[in-house]
Amino acid sequence: MFSRITAQLPADGLLFHTLTGTETLSRPFVLTAELLATDARIDRHALLGKPVTFSLPTDGLMSALSPRYLNGKITRIAVRSQELSGTRYAVYQLTVEPDLWPMRRDRNLRIFQSQTVPQIVQTLLKEYAVNVETRLAGNYRVWEYCVQYQESSLDFISRLMELEGIYYFFRHEADKHTLVLCDAPDQHQAFPGYETIAYHVTQSGGVVTEEGISQWSLAESVTPGIYSTDDYDFRKPNAWMLQARQNPASPVPGSVDVYDWPGHFVDHSHGESYARIRQEVWQAEHHSVSGSGTATGIAPGFTFSIINAPHFSDNGEYLVTSATYDFAENSYASGDTGDSRHNIHFTVLPSSVTYRTPPETPWPKTHGPQTAKVVGPKGESIWTDRYGRVKVKFHWDRLAKGDDTSSCWVRVSSAWAGQGFGGVQIPRVNDEVVVDFINGDPDRPLIIGRVYNEASMPPWALPAAATQMGFLSRSKDGTADTANALRFEDKAGEEHLWIQAQKNMDTHVKNDASHSVANNHSHYAGGNELYRVETNRVHGVKGGEERLTGKGKLDAVVDTYVVGSGTKLRFECGESAIELNANGQINIVGKGFNIFVQGDGHITTSGGKLNLNTDGAKPGTSAPGSSHKQNISQAVDNLFPPKQKGQAAPAAPKAAAAPAKGAAGPKNSDNFSTISPIILRHEGGYANRASDKGGPTNHGIAWDTWKKYSKEDLGVEPTLENLKKITPEQAEIIYKKRYWDPSGFNDIKDPKLALMSYDWSITSGGAGKQIQKLLNSQYGQNVKVDGVIGPDTISAMNSVEDSGKLTNSIAEIRKQYYTNLTISDPKNLPNLNGWINRVNDCLDFKG
Repeated sequence: MFSRITAQLPADGLLFHTLTGTETLSRPFVLTAELLATDARIDRHALLGKPVTFSLPTDGLMSALSPRYLNGKITRIAVRSQELSGTRYAVYQLTVEPDLWPMRRDRNLRIFQSQTVPQIVQTLLKEYAVNVETRLAGNYRVWEYCVQYQESSLDFISRLMELEGIYYFFRHEADKHTLVLCDAPDQHQAFPGYETIAYHVTQSGGVVTEEGISQWSLAESVTPGIYSTDDYDFRKPNAWMLQARQNPASPVPGSVDVYDWPGHFVDHSHGESYARIRQEVWQAEHHSVSGSGTATGIAPGFTFSIINAPHFSDNGEYLVTSATYDFAENSYASGDTGDSRHNIHFTVLPSSVTYRTPPETPWPKTHGPQTAKVVGPKGESIWTDRYGRVKVKFHWDRLAKGDDTSSCWVRVSSAWAGQGFGGVQIPRVNDEVVVDFINGDPDRPLIIGRVYNEASMPPWALPAAATQMGFLSRSKDGTADTANALRFEDKAGEEHLWIQAQKNMDTHVKNDASHSVANNHSHYAGGNELYRVETNRVHGVKGGEERLTGKGKLDAVVDTYVVGSGTKLRFECGESAIELNANGQINIVGKGFNIFVQGDGHITTSGGKLNLNTDGAKPGTSAPGSSHKQNISQAVDNLFPPKQKGQAAPAAPKAAAAPAKGAAGPKNSDNFSTISPIILRHEGGYANRASDKGGPTNHGIAWDTWKKYSKEDLGVEPTLENLKKITPEQAEIIYKKRYWDPSGFNDIKDPKLALMSYDWSITSGGAGKQIQKLLNSQYGQNVKVDGVIGPDTISAMNSVEDSGKLTNSIAEIRKQYYTNLTISDPKNLPNLNGWINRVNDCLDFKG
């Protein structure tokens, strides 16, 4: 007869009755035990999650050194009343699972970067306090990017281990169990004392009284003949990635092809390894051996050698891959003569065959696109690589810092992508992008679009400008006024095309170019203009033409220079003028003249006489006079009125005109009276929590503040009792005098922006610097980052054209600040919802 099985757990008065369940390689075990007691009032809740150990005696001829243990945690407990052999018992039914039980029940979305599968597995096992031993001998690839996506932690690590050929078993001890990671046959040993187990031949109806194996059966199954897998790497678009592996154990090798796409690899050697692992799965499945026995040393993950096997060729060493337990003891009642039952049904594999876990755990699929925020290192507004990829932070990623470590490089779809040609539009940091996933694989994100949100609005006001379409870029680290632009206005009767170059504009035409304007055309150059024509030029004006030059003008030609007029040609300068008429009359007027030639000269009048110094002669024309220069200068100036000089084309309509940069808004004397109730609504009554470094607080007035200002501001002695009695109206006086008025928050034009900034400032010492950094990085300001919300900072806030957008930006970084605070210190979790609601109240403020 066998010795009794016993159970050790943190409760008295429970006796072992039965134990059933299965242990399998690479699967968490589930055992069901029944324990007997005469008391049905044992605290069941107190036993949940607690350890229990079953001691299995090692009797018979095996002469084991110590009992075999089965250890786990109680995950379910039920009780019923049952009569056994005339005695009424409370039967407690326990469900026992390994330390992995929380990992079966959780669900998470999490990103791992630049880690191997063993590193990922050990990270998660450590977080769940699972004892682990690593016996791995293989070399494992580094996963650049690996995502746990809406799945349990156990499913996540299971699918990765199945892919890479890693499996595990549990080594049980008296007070714990250890998960052992393996990847090769030589990493297994026999259970002490069970190196050899005999097969017992019994006559029909015979009883075996010592440990051994009583049943032994063999089976062979058909398996596919070839496994092939393939994948694609955009960095090597022409590379041949296909890997195929033939299964020699198949009855028809090569005839049944299992083809997997994608293979989850981008390196040729990794694909080769995955194909080999799948082949080894089939080899292990092809030849199966099962049996039954009473040797308690038959345990998954351990080996034994069978002797006296039914077929001599079966004698040898085997690895136990699963064990199903059926253990029972009699009811301990007087007169109960029932025998104990210690049966184990098992499956084994020749120890020389490599075990691989069948790939049964599904890989998660994403269900449609989602959005994410583009991120980058601190101070960078554009962050990309040679492929135009960017980094993003997914909205579900609770652990990301929101910088360039938040994700892998993500490819960006383009409307046109060719071999050295196409379109390029790099998403900027803080843009919201639409992300889909190749083949639904969360490890392979792809940006397919961009969207606007409340913090990132369209470049022109909608719906007022709904007829406008186009592109408006932004100078890197620039302001709302620094951009290249192409905009189409499609309003009927007001159609308009606007092109703006923020600095230089170069147009290169490799052949002909034509430019036609049906109506008026204006051209303005704020600096110099150089006009070059290598051959001939024709300049024609059907109507009149005026050319005005503010300074000198030089016309010089190498050959003939002809100036012609069909009616009159006139040259004038101040008090002088020369006039040539079509009828042949030439008039010259001036105050004096000087003609000097070094050679001969002739004045000939062929048709009449030449009069010199004639009394009473009158000029044939008139000169413009001494004001001629001034008149020309004025005419030039009239072409360049100050309001037009350098002015760009009009911008799209906005909801409201922007103030001049740096201009403070008008004083809002009533801002505090409308804002204060919102603040006080979130500041509770008296509290003195040990976790609050500020000490005693009432209506948001901390002890140090009370001691400093209560006497001066309220005429009240700075005692703890008086702090407890402070009214909201008294707290409001201190808030206004000590925080509101000195800082100049009253000068902020937008009341909602004033509330959002002021509320953060009184709840966080670092708010000032965060607001200043935001103004500099996203709104083109240049304020000193000193944490002081003074005139310069407030002036910069007022100069932001869209104050609502700035308010939303501050709200976003406030929420991220509180979230990061909670992640770094989980004790803050109870406060998180209150903090977020406080920000939302500020956003809902109507002013």
